[in-house]
Amino acid sequence: MNYSDKEARLFSSSQLAILWYAIILGMLVTCLMIIIVFHIDSQERTYIERITQDTAEGIKTLLKNDLEKRITSLSDQSKLSVISSGMSQSDWDAISKNFYGTQYGYQAIGWIDNTFHVRKRIPKHNNEVTIDFNLALNPPALLTAIKAKDTQQRAVIMPLAFIHGDEGIGIHIPIFNAGTRGNKLDGFISGVLLFKPYIKSVVPDFLLNEYYFTLFIDGHKVYSDQSNQPAIAYAWSKSSSYYLQGHEWEINVSPNDEFLYIAHYKVMRILIALGLFITFIIVLAAYTYLFARSKLKDERYKIEHLLKNLPGMAYHSSNTINRPMILVSDGCENLTGYSRAEFKKNRMLWRKIIHEDDFKRVEKSLNEAFKVNSPFELEYRIITKNSDIKLVWEKGGPVSSIFNGEIIVEGFINDITSIKEAEADLISSYAFSDAVVNSVVEAVITIDQHGLIQSFNFAAQVMFGYSADEVKNKNITILMPTPFCDQHDQHLAQYLKTKQTHIIGVGRELIAKRRDGTQFPIHLSVSEIQNHENTMFVGLIRDITKQRASEEQARLHTEQLAHAERVNALGEMAAGIAHEINQPLTAISLFSQTAKNFCEKGKFEKLPSIFEKLSLHSRRAGAVIERMQLMTKKGQRSKEVIDCIFMIKEVINLAESEARLRNVTIRMTACDEAVDVFVDRVQIEQVILNLLRNGMEAMQLNTCDNGSKIELEIKLNEDKNVEISVTDTGAGLAQEMRERLFKPFSSTKENGTGIGLSISKSIIEEHGGHINFCDNKPTGAIFMFTLPIYEKGVANEL
Repeated sequence: MNYSDKEARLFSSSQLAILWYAIILGMLVTCLMIIIVFHIDSQERTYIERITQDTAEGIKTLLKNDLEKRITSLSDQSKLSVISSGMSQSDWDAISKNFYGTQYGYQAIGWIDNTFHVRKRIPKHNNEVTIDFNLALNPPALLTAIKAKDTQQRAVIMPLAFIHGDEGIGIHIPIFNAGTRGNKLDGFISGVLLFKPYIKSVVPDFLLNEYYFTLFIDGHKVYSDQSNQPAIAYAWSKSSSYYLQGHEWEINVSPNDEFLYIAHYKVMRILIALGLFITFIIVLAAYTYLFARSKLKDERYKIEHLLKNLPGMAYHSSNTINRPMILVSDGCENLTGYSRAEFKKNRMLWRKIIHEDDFKRVEKSLNEAFKVNSPFELEYRIITKNSDIKLVWEKGGPVSSIFNGEIIVEGFINDITSIKEAEADLISSYAFSDAVVNSVVEAVITIDQHGLIQSFNFAAQVMFGYSADEVKNKNITILMPTPFCDQHDQHLAQYLKTKQTHIIGVGRELIAKRRDGTQFPIHLSVSEIQNHENTMFVGLIRDITKQRASEEQARLHTEQLAHAERVNALGEMAAGIAHEINQPLTAISLFSQTAKNFCEKGKFEKLPSIFEKLSLHSRRAGAVIERMQLMTKKGQRSKEVIDCIFMIKEVINLAESEARLRNVTIRMTACDEAVDVFVDRVQIEQVILNLLRNGMEAMQLNTCDNGSKIELEIKLNEDKNVEISVTDTGAGLAQEMRERLFKPFSSTKENGTGIGLSISKSIIEEHGGHINFCDNKPTGAIFMFTLPIYEKGVANEL
């Protein structure tokens, strides 16, 4: 749909406003989604912190209970009566092996005597270096043993760096002699737990897989499942602590990267992506809704605006005999004179507007349309509020009401009074134009863009022998002889494609064909007519048979005059020509006599050169006679391509004898390059000869103070034509002769015919050139004429 600039600006501003509303809504939705995401993030963080803290508490409970159980079980083991410094190795192995096998996580279990030396241990493998180890070498272990001795209670070393290089804890249970109280220490039963194997044996794997775990004893880190804990994991860490044997055990737990990614970051990313997607969907939906609403409003406005500007009236009416209007457009008042309110309130019924003479026909058409549920179209008269009668065109059909499903009439009514009047005027105009065209003495033919004849006036029927019905919708080529008819359709299609015209608007002479097959010359001019549907061409044809006959008669008359002029000129040149021929004849006679004498004297070796000279002079005499015969020959001549310089040299040779008799010198100046022309050789030679003889006669009349010389120049002018000029130093042209110089029977000679220059002018113009003259300073005249230069392919066109 095309809009005005104002409508386009309104539509653009409306779109911009809708876009801003959608963006604002998107920003609000985005803020809401951010709040929701932050709330979910907060809840998620609280949850992770809670389960992390629970995990720390659980690990603390595991470690605390396990250590207490181990201390208790080790204490119970020490109460066995057999355990003493004097027990045998076999007894130790039996007791300790059973205990070691049921208590997982111990690095070693050993017996330390009252001198603080390790005397027995299990297992022996990987603990070889501990046999006879003196606790005095490990101060923390020694202090713990002394504490256990002094307090006579179990003691735990926290933490302990063992000789293996690993950290762990040691549990010492003091054993005193049986029945003895006091300070009589028999030894210690001790257990060693290394942190790494101990933690793995106590803490479940699924906790260690999901969390970073670090153990601190008295603030000293004794165990961690990785060397460098990430800062992001440290931020989530939770701790739990308890006291054991006077030492603080602190459990620090933080979720690892994989757990955080799965439990938090991945969920947050999904939530953010989902939030952005929901925001985009809401914004898009809002924009679509607002745009559709605006579009609907805009379309409703356009429809109302369109209906308001329509020349007729759009309507909805009930399907009853009175046809009360349900809805009418603003055009009802211009059409009928009644307002919309009068129709809507049923103060005016459409039945009362229809002309009585047309009502039954209208009612019948409507009933037939409703029976078959099809649209209708009809014309009838109405009576307006001002009692004017209008002819209207109505088109409509039955439709279902959107309110109650009742079948109503929907349609459009337009005033066609002026259209019908214009149609009547147009029919009258067509009849007048047809009468004018048929009265024209020349043939008028129209064809469509496919070359089919659409009209054929009376003159064309007489000219071609066809009736208009016979050629209607026939191809125009039936009026053309071969080969024109074979090429016409191709030329027409090429013109419609390229619009490059060759004959439209330009007259052209062609050959046409009558119904009986006879051919005749015509002059054709074509005009193009454009309309919305297709292209039409109008041809104006004139039969030029009589004109061609008159032109041929005039041409023959001109040819006869030209022949007479040539004969007259040759007659005047007879003395010079006779002298020209007498010289070779005299030479032939002399050479013949000489040849006879040589034969009598037997000098035959000189005869070939004599015969060659005889042949040369005979050809010279023959050439003079041939040129005279050619110039005096009558009848049709054909054009030929000839070198312009060569042709002019032949004319100079022909006029040279007369020039010598008149004591005149002919000098030729030619251009550097060869110039070919397409001419009737005899006619152009006649023009040049005529100009040369006129120049010689003009100089003979003058006192010849300026020298008896004729300049003949050949050059190319600015229009790329060859220009031939003849310059004499004679008396020049009298003022009274300038205006009628090229008119027939105008001459300055006593015995001149006065047609030489007139014929020369006709010959040059027939060849596409021009002839003119000007003064030669200080005296004399210059006659010049032009000829088109020959180009390949031009000869056939000419």
